[in-house]
Amino acid sequence: MRSNVSPRSHQTVPSRRRPLILALLTIVVAVASVFFWTITRNGDDPGALRLLRSQDPASRKLGAWLAAGDHIPEALRYIAMQLHDRREPDANVRESYVYALGRSGDPALLNLVAAAAASDASAYVRQAAWLAAARLDPQRFQVLASRPADHDEPWDQIGRACAWLETGDIRGVDELLRWAVDGTPQQRPVAARALSRSLAPLLDAAGRWPIQFTIEEGQPWPAPLVNEIRQRCQELDLQTIADDTRPHVAHAAPARRNVVRLTHTRARLARLLFRS
Repeated sequence: MRSNVSPRSHQTVPSRRRPLILALLTIVVAVASVFFWTITRNGDDPGALRLLRSQDPASRKLGAWLAAGDHIPEALRYIAMQLHDRREPDANVRESYVYALGRSGDPALLNLVAAAAASDASAYVRQAAWLAAARLDPQRFQVLASRPADHDEPWDQIGRACAWLETGDIRGVDELLRWAVDGTPQQRPVAARALSRSLAPLLDAAGRWPIQFTIEEGQPWPAPLVNEIRQRCQELDLQTIADDTRPHVAHAAPARRNVVRLTHTRARLARLLFRS
Protein backbone atom coordinates (compact mmCIF):
# COMPACT_ATOMS: atom_id res chain seq x y z
CA MET A 1 0.00 0.00 0.00
CA ARG A 2 1.39 3.35 -1.01
CA SER A 3 2.12 5.79 1.77
CA ASN A 4 0.70 9.31 1.55
CA VAL A 5 3.57 10.67 3.64
CA SER A 6 6.28 12.38 1.64
CA PRO A 7 9.87 11.50 2.60
CA ARG A 8 10.56 15.21 3.01
CA SER A 9 8.06 15.39 5.85
CA HIS A 10 10.46 13.36 8.04
CA GLN A 11 13.15 16.02 7.78
CA THR A 12 13.02 18.52 10.58
CA VAL A 13 15.27 20.86 8.60
CA PRO A 14 15.15 21.05 4.78
CA SER A 15 18.40 19.73 3.41
CA ARG A 16 19.05 22.88 1.40
CA ARG A 17 19.02 24.91 4.63
CA ARG A 18 21.49 22.75 6.50
CA PRO A 19 24.68 24.24 5.00
CA LEU A 20 23.43 27.73 5.86
CA ILE A 21 22.59 26.76 9.44
CA LEU A 22 25.95 25.04 9.91
CA ALA A 23 27.73 28.09 8.52
CA LEU A 24 25.85 30.38 10.91
CA LEU A 25 26.67 28.14 13.89
CA THR A 26 30.33 28.13 12.90
CA ILE A 27 30.37 31.91 12.72
CA VAL A 28 28.68 32.23 16.12
CA VAL A 29 31.20 29.89 17.77
CA ALA A 30 34.13 31.65 16.10
CA VAL A 31 32.94 35.11 17.14
CA ALA A 32 32.28 33.94 20.70
CA SER A 33 35.74 32.35 20.86
CA VAL A 34 37.44 35.54 19.69
CA PHE A 35 35.38 37.63 22.12
CA PHE A 36 36.10 35.32 25.04
CA TRP A 37 39.81 35.28 24.25
CA THR A 38 39.95 39.07 23.82
CA ILE A 39 38.39 39.87 27.17
CA THR A 40 40.67 37.51 29.09
CA ARG A 41 44.02 37.49 27.30
CA ASN A 42 45.42 40.65 28.96
CA GLY A 43 43.53 40.55 32.22
CA ASP A 44 43.44 38.50 35.35
CA ASP A 45 40.96 35.67 35.01
CA PRO A 46 39.07 35.20 38.30
CA GLY A 47 38.02 31.77 37.07
CA ALA A 48 41.60 30.52 37.17
CA LEU A 49 42.11 32.00 40.62
CA ARG A 50 38.93 30.38 41.93
CA LEU A 51 40.18 27.05 40.66
CA LEU A 52 43.61 27.57 42.23
CA ARG A 53 42.00 28.31 45.60
CA SER A 54 39.75 25.25 45.43
CA GLN A 55 39.94 22.44 47.96
CA ASP A 56 39.88 19.97 45.07
CA PRO A 57 43.36 19.05 43.71
CA ALA A 58 41.98 18.43 40.22
CA SER A 59 40.53 21.95 40.15
CA ARG A 60 43.82 23.48 41.29
CA LYS A 61 45.60 21.56 38.55
CA LEU A 62 43.12 22.87 35.96
CA GLY A 63 43.65 26.39 37.29
CA ALA A 64 47.39 26.04 36.72
CA TRP A 65 46.81 24.88 33.15
CA LEU A 66 44.58 27.88 32.49
CA ALA A 67 47.18 30.20 34.00
CA ALA A 68 49.84 28.68 31.77
CA GLY A 69 47.75 28.71 28.60
CA ASP A 70 46.50 32.28 28.96
CA HIS A 71 49.50 33.78 30.82
CA ILE A 72 47.30 35.17 33.61
CA PRO A 73 49.60 37.36 35.76
CA GLU A 74 47.68 37.25 39.05
CA ALA A 75 47.22 33.49 38.81
CA LEU A 76 50.91 32.99 38.08
CA ARG A 77 51.83 35.14 41.06
CA TYR A 78 49.55 33.03 43.24
CA ILE A 79 51.19 29.84 41.98
CA ALA A 80 54.66 31.24 42.66
CA MET A 81 53.64 32.17 46.21
CA GLN A 82 52.24 28.69 46.85
CA LEU A 83 55.48 27.07 45.70
CA HIS A 84 57.67 29.54 47.56
CA ASP A 85 55.81 28.98 50.83
CA ARG A 86 55.51 25.20 50.24
CA ARG A 87 51.76 25.32 50.79
CA GLU A 88 50.70 22.83 48.13
CA PRO A 89 50.60 19.26 49.52
CA ASP A 90 49.64 17.45 46.30
CA ALA A 91 52.56 16.44 44.06
CA ASN A 92 50.43 16.34 40.90
CA VAL A 93 49.32 19.90 41.55
CA ARG A 94 52.90 21.03 42.23
CA GLU A 95 53.91 19.48 38.92
CA SER A 96 51.29 21.58 37.15
CA TYR A 97 52.49 24.64 39.07
CA VAL A 98 56.09 24.36 37.90
CA TYR A 99 54.81 23.67 34.38
CA ALA A 100 52.79 26.89 34.49
CA LEU A 101 55.78 28.91 35.72
CA GLY A 102 57.93 27.40 32.99
CA ARG A 103 55.41 28.60 30.41
CA SER A 104 55.25 32.10 31.93
CA GLY A 105 58.29 33.38 30.03
CA ASP A 106 59.54 35.18 33.15
CA PRO A 107 63.24 34.35 33.84
CA ALA A 108 62.89 35.91 37.29
CA LEU A 109 61.04 32.76 38.33
CA LEU A 110 64.01 30.53 37.58
CA ASN A 111 65.30 30.41 41.16
CA LEU A 112 61.94 29.19 42.40
CA VAL A 113 61.73 26.52 39.70
CA ALA A 114 65.36 25.50 40.28
CA ALA A 115 64.62 25.05 43.99
CA ALA A 116 61.83 22.64 43.08
CA ALA A 117 64.16 20.74 40.74
CA ALA A 118 66.72 20.40 43.52
CA SER A 119 64.64 19.72 46.59
CA ASP A 120 60.99 18.82 45.96
CA ALA A 121 60.09 15.59 47.71
CA SER A 122 58.50 14.20 44.52
CA ALA A 123 60.73 13.06 41.68
CA TYR A 124 57.81 13.64 39.30
CA VAL A 125 57.74 17.31 40.30
CA ARG A 126 61.51 17.57 39.97
CA GLN A 127 61.44 16.30 36.36
CA ALA A 128 58.84 18.94 35.45
CA ALA A 129 60.90 21.61 37.20
CA TRP A 130 63.99 20.80 35.12
CA LEU A 131 62.03 21.32 31.93
CA ALA A 132 60.50 24.53 33.29
CA ALA A 133 63.98 25.85 34.12
CA ALA A 134 65.19 25.18 30.58
CA ARG A 135 62.22 27.07 29.17
CA LEU A 136 62.70 30.06 31.45
CA ASP A 137 66.45 30.54 30.95
CA PRO A 138 68.37 27.99 28.83
CA GLN A 139 71.79 29.39 29.73
CA ARG A 140 71.25 29.33 33.47
CA PHE A 141 69.65 25.90 33.20
CA GLN A 142 72.82 24.58 31.55
CA VAL A 143 74.87 25.84 34.49
CA LEU A 144 72.53 24.19 36.99
CA ALA A 145 72.35 20.90 35.11
CA SER A 146 76.13 20.69 34.81
CA ARG A 147 76.54 20.58 38.59
CA PRO A 148 76.43 17.32 40.57
CA ALA A 149 72.78 16.36 40.99
CA ASP A 150 71.17 16.12 44.42
CA HIS A 151 68.83 13.43 43.08
CA ASP A 152 69.32 10.91 40.30
CA GLU A 153 66.16 8.84 40.20
CA PRO A 154 64.69 7.87 36.80
CA TRP A 155 62.31 10.82 36.86
CA ASP A 156 65.26 13.15 37.49
CA GLN A 157 67.12 11.65 34.55
CA ILE A 158 64.06 12.04 32.34
CA GLY A 159 63.55 15.64 33.43
CA ARG A 160 67.13 16.69 32.73
CA ALA A 161 67.10 14.86 29.38
CA CYS A 162 63.86 16.61 28.37
CA ALA A 163 65.33 19.93 29.41
CA TRP A 164 68.60 19.47 27.50
CA LEU A 165 66.67 18.60 24.37
CA GLU A 166 64.38 21.59 24.90
CA THR A 167 67.42 23.87 24.75
CA GLY A 168 68.59 22.31 21.49
CA ASP A 169 71.27 20.13 23.10
CA ILE A 170 70.92 16.55 21.87
CA ARG A 171 72.66 14.96 24.86
CA GLY A 172 69.24 14.06 26.23
CA VAL A 173 68.23 11.92 23.23
CA ASP A 174 69.78 8.61 24.30
CA GLU A 175 68.35 8.93 27.81
CA LEU A 176 64.86 9.61 26.50
CA LEU A 177 65.01 6.78 23.99
CA ARG A 178 65.95 4.48 26.83
CA TRP A 179 63.07 5.54 29.09
CA ALA A 180 60.62 5.58 26.18
CA VAL A 181 60.97 1.77 26.26
CA ASP A 182 62.18 0.89 29.76
CA GLY A 183 60.20 3.40 31.78
CA THR A 184 57.04 2.88 33.79
CA PRO A 185 53.63 3.38 32.15
CA GLN A 186 53.75 6.96 33.47
CA GLN A 187 57.31 7.65 32.29
CA ARG A 188 57.07 6.31 28.74
CA PRO A 189 54.53 8.91 27.51
CA VAL A 190 56.57 11.74 29.06
CA ALA A 191 59.70 10.60 27.24
CA ALA A 192 57.73 10.10 24.03
CA ARG A 193 56.22 13.60 24.18
CA ALA A 194 59.66 15.15 24.56
CA LEU A 195 60.98 13.10 21.64
CA SER A 196 57.98 14.02 19.50
CA ARG A 197 58.35 17.68 20.39
CA SER A 198 62.09 18.08 19.92
CA LEU A 199 63.61 15.07 18.12
CA ALA A 200 60.98 14.19 15.51
CA PRO A 201 61.24 17.63 13.81
CA LEU A 202 65.00 17.17 13.47
CA LEU A 203 64.63 13.79 11.79
CA ASP A 204 61.85 15.14 9.62
CA ALA A 205 64.02 18.08 8.54
CA ALA A 206 66.78 15.64 7.57
CA GLY A 207 64.31 13.40 5.72
CA ARG A 208 65.05 10.56 8.15
CA TRP A 209 61.77 10.10 9.98
CA PRO A 210 60.55 6.50 9.41
CA ILE A 211 57.33 7.10 7.50
CA GLN A 212 56.06 3.57 8.18
CA PHE A 213 55.29 4.62 11.76
CA THR A 214 52.32 6.81 12.67
CA ILE A 215 52.28 8.05 16.25
CA GLU A 216 49.42 9.88 17.89
CA GLU A 217 50.33 12.79 20.13
CA GLY A 218 50.70 11.80 23.76
CA GLN A 219 51.00 8.09 23.02
CA PRO A 220 54.07 6.00 24.00
CA TRP A 221 56.49 5.06 21.26
CA PRO A 222 56.59 1.33 20.46
CA ALA A 223 59.92 -0.45 20.87
CA PRO A 224 60.40 -1.03 17.09
CA LEU A 225 60.09 2.70 16.47
CA VAL A 226 62.53 3.53 19.26
CA ASN A 227 65.07 1.04 17.89
CA GLU A 228 64.71 2.47 14.38
CA ILE A 229 65.05 6.04 15.65
CA ARG A 230 68.12 5.14 17.71
CA GLN A 231 69.82 3.66 14.65
CA ARG A 232 68.98 6.63 12.45
CA CYS A 233 70.24 9.09 15.05
CA GLN A 234 73.59 7.31 15.08
CA GLU A 235 73.86 7.86 11.33
CA LEU A 236 73.32 11.63 11.57
CA ASP A 237 75.18 14.65 12.87
CA LEU A 238 72.17 15.38 15.00
CA GLN A 239 73.64 18.35 16.87
CA THR A 240 74.41 20.18 13.63
CA ILE A 241 70.86 19.57 12.43
CA ALA A 242 69.54 20.90 15.74
CA ASP A 243 71.72 24.01 15.51
CA ASP A 244 70.59 24.66 11.93
CA THR A 245 66.88 24.23 12.57
CA ARG A 246 66.60 25.97 15.95
CA PRO A 247 66.31 29.53 14.53
CA HIS A 248 63.36 28.43 12.42
CA VAL A 249 61.73 26.75 15.41
CA ALA A 250 62.15 29.93 17.46
CA HIS A 251 60.66 31.99 14.64
CA ALA A 252 57.55 29.81 14.64
CA ALA A 253 57.15 29.94 18.45
CA PRO A 254 54.67 32.89 18.52
CA ALA A 255 52.37 31.07 16.12
CA ARG A 256 52.51 27.92 18.26
CA ARG A 257 51.67 29.95 21.37
CA ASN A 258 48.67 31.48 19.64
CA VAL A 259 47.45 28.02 18.66
CA VAL A 260 47.77 26.89 22.28
CA ARG A 261 45.85 29.93 23.51
CA LEU A 262 43.06 29.44 21.00
CA THR A 263 42.85 25.77 21.95
CA HIS A 264 42.51 26.69 25.63
CA THR A 265 39.88 29.30 24.74
CA ARG A 266 37.89 26.78 22.73
CA ALA A 267 37.94 24.31 25.62
CA ARG A 268 36.85 26.96 28.09
CA LEU A 269 34.05 28.13 25.80
CA ALA A 270 32.86 24.54 25.44
CA ARG A 271 32.71 24.18 29.23
CA LEU A 272 30.67 27.38 29.48
CA LEU A 273 28.25 26.46 26.69
CA PHE A 274 27.71 22.83 27.59
CA ARG A 275 28.05 22.87 31.36
CA SER A 276 25.55 20.45 32.84
